[in-house]
Amino acid sequence: MIRVNGSRLTLATSAIAIGFIGLLFVQPRPARADEGSSPGQANATPIIESITDTLAFIRWTTQNPGGTNLHYAVVHYGKDPNHLDLTAESPTRINPVHSEMVFRVRMDDLEPNTMYYYKVCSRQANGVSDPATSTVNQFTTRPSNWMSAAK
Repeated sequence: MIRVNGSRLTLATSAIAIGFIGLLFVQPRPARADEGSSPGQANATPIIESITDTLAFIRWTTQNPGGTNLHYAVVHYGKDPNHLDLTAESPTRINPVHSEMVFRVRMDDLEPNTMYYYKVCSRQANGVSDPATSTVNQFTTRPSNWMSAAK
């Protein structure tokens, strides 16, 4: 007859279960062959959700890029379409059961009544770029008195 200390067995079983669950959240999820696209392909279509005189919200949807669970939505922008030297980014998590992923970024500290050019992309938490990008787009912030002018 084998005797096992019940509390030690429970503790060991709990430690194994917690370790396994931790692997689910930390390990990269391999991308399937049908996910994403070739690197650098312009297939992200950003949408301006909101613009004020000093900020803008930009959203885009792509195929689920796979890789790490944590990704960063990235907007490169500037006042010259050839020099997108400013960057705004926002963290987001992949839902591995969804075939698409929605990215959203807030750009703040913008100048009123100014045209900005921008391009969107995303990257994994480990720095690896996702395949979907956009072409250069543009928007103009509202004038500084836009709320009082609308009355």
